[in-house]
Amino acid sequence: MKKIALVIADLDLGGGQRVAVNLAEALAKDNEVNMIIFGDDNIHYQPAGKVVHLHCPEKSSLLGKVINVFKRAYTLRQHFQQQQYDHIFSFMETANFPTAMASKESVLSVHCNPRKLLSFFEKLLLRLSYHRAKKVIAVSDDVADILREDFGLKQVSRIYNPVDLSSIAKQSAIPYQHNKAYIVALGRLNEVKRFDLLIKAYAQSKTQQTCDLIIVGEGEMRASLEQQIKQLKLQEKVHLVGVQMNPYPYLSGAKFLCLSSRTEAFPMVLVEALASKCPVIATDCPTGPREIIIQGENGLLVENENAIAMTEAIDTLYFDDALQEKMRSKALSSIKHLSGDEIVKQWLVL
Repeated sequence: MKKIALVIADLDLGGGQRVAVNLAEALAKDNEVNMIIFGDDNIHYQPAGKVVHLHCPEKSSLLGKVINVFKRAYTLRQHFQQQQYDHIFSFMETANFPTAMASKESVLSVHCNPRKLLSFFEKLLLRLSYHRAKKVIAVSDDVADILREDFGLKQVSRIYNPVDLSSIAKQSAIPYQHNKAYIVALGRLNEVKRFDLLIKAYAQSKTQQTCDLIIVGEGEMRASLEQQIKQLKLQEKVHLVGVQMNPYPYLSGAKFLCLSSRTEAFPMVLVEALASKCPVIATDCPTGPREIIIQGENGLLVENENAIAMTEAIDTLYFDDALQEKMRSKALSSIKHLSGDEIVKQWLVL
C-alpha cells in the first residue's frame, strides 16, 4: 500500500475536481489517499480517503495571488515533510504552481489549453516552476504538444482523464423527464463555452420546432444568455436550469449533447455523455474533442466557432433516428479505455 497525496485548490463543482475525485476513488482501493485542498468553501464532492484543509483560499489581487503561491508552497512543503508521501499528484494550475515549488517529486496534471487560457503571469509561473516537477501530465495529446513546443518541457506524458463508469451508470439510470424531446448542453456559463453560439445555431435549426434545448450550468454569462433567448423569442424552448448536483439524468434522457466551446483541454462532459449512452456533437476546438469523438460513430465534429456548421449537425443528427441509435450503441465501448482502473495503472506506472 502506498501513501498518496492529491493536491487541488478546492472541491467546488468543476471538471478538474471531478477528475481528481474519480482518481482518488480508484486509488483508494489499494492505497492510503489524502486529498489536500486550499479553499474550504463550496465543497461539493466528498472524495475517497481523507480531506486535508490547508486554509489558504484564493486571493483576488495580483499581489495577493503572488504572495499566495509562496504561502501555499511553504505550507505544502511542511506538510509533505511531515507525511512522507510515496506519490504526490496535483491538479490544475492553482495547485500545480505551489506543488512544483514544494516538491521535486511532484507529478503535475494540466487540465487546460495553456496557450489559450493562461494569463501572462500564469505562463511565467509555468515556465519558472513546472521544470522542477518529476513529471507533467497532459490530459490530451494536443496539450502535451503545447507544453513541449511553447514551454520547452521535456518530462511530459499524456494520460487521459479517468471516468467512473459504474457510478455514472447508477446516477443516469432514471432519465430526466421533460414535456417534449430535448437536446442538452452542460458547462459553466462563460465566454469560453460559447453557449451564445449554440443558442444561435439552435434558433436557426429545424430541430427547434419540435425539440427543446436544456443548458445545465451557471456562470457570469447568464444575464446575456437570457437576453439573447428573449430576443430570439425562445423563452419556451431554451431552458437554463442552473447547476445540478446530478447532471447525468439530463444526459441519458437527451437526444444528444452539444458542446460549443472555443477551446478545451479534454472535455469530460463528452466522456460523461458517452458513458450515459448519449450521442454528442462538438466543435473541433483545440484541444480534446477530436481525441474523444469518432466521427459518425459516437458523435459529430463540426468546425470551431461556426454556428452554421453546428446548425447543420444538429438537424442531421436529430432527424436521423438510425444514426442516433448507432451512436448510442457504440457510445460506451468508445470510452472503455478511460475507466478509472485503467487510468490509475498509467498513473502508478510513472
